[in-house]
Amino acid sequence: MKQDLQFPAGFRFHPTDEELVTHYLVRKCASQPIAAPVVAEIDLYKFDPWDLPDRAPYGENEWYFFSPRDRKYPNGSRPNRAAGSGYWKATGADKPIGKPRTVGIKKALVFYAGKSPKGNKTNWIMHEYRLADVDRSAGKKKGLRLDDWVLCRIHNKKGVIEKPRQQPLPPPPLRLLTSLPAEAEEKKLQPLLMVPSHLPSAPTLPKAGLSTHDSIYFDNSESPPKLHPDSSCSEHAASPGFTPEVQSEPDHWEKFCDGYNELDPDFAQTWSLGEGSPQDIFMYLQELF
Repeated sequence: MKQDLQFPAGFRFHPTDEELVTHYLVRKCASQPIAAPVVAEIDLYKFDPWDLPDRAPYGENEWYFFSPRDRKYPNGSRPNRAAGSGYWKATGADKPIGKPRTVGIKKALVFYAGKSPKGNKTNWIMHEYRLADVDRSAGKKKGLRLDDWVLCRIHNKKGVIEKPRQQPLPPPPLRLLTSLPAEAEEKKLQPLLMVPSHLPSAPTLPKAGLSTHDSIYFDNSESPPKLHPDSSCSEHAASPGFTPEVQSEPDHWEKFCDGYNELDPDFAQTWSLGEGSPQDIFMYLQELF
């Protein structure tokens, strides 16, 4: 958290690279007092850069911190650059500090949000100052600690405190299934249209051609064809071997009319000429009785 520090009017903290190493970093590593407590002590690699300005006691567009630095591997000399939700990535060449004798090394780093190596580059820049000619070999007493203290200057290229935009998650990769899972085999898709079992089946249409009642039997001999008795045909072609049907006896109506021929000669003549009708017979009977 920021501290309420009292500085004289017009005070600005803009030290050079050599002043930062000689008057601040060297004295901090030697456990000597510092005139103005404008540099905070913090484990910088536990935070995102946009969260650091609120933890600095002083700063407007630049913020300064003393921070320890750890190894990436127990037996190596490479520093661990993972920080917060991303990582710091070195850019450019190291710059020696001090003339004629080099007292420190300056390294520039850029913060990437996300997991390495596919993080998203941000506008946050860090200048890291470390002492030169320091034994950083791995040892049992040191463990993962590479440097007790380094001095870091943090700033944003745009001059604002901004957070990176959240990138949408990529869609999951497509996989070709050679076989359905066990659950999918048990729960197979049902047809959308279910036909009830109690409905009657569709009627079977007869084949094109002759119907079952119009069957004609043919003889392989040279005699003329004969029609089946069950045939429904009403007309037949005459042939030499065709036998005409036997005429039936006169019906009862003709016998009835013949019985009245003797009663009225006029009626008999009308009936014999084919001019009579059943209605005339009933009219005649009514006149008789």
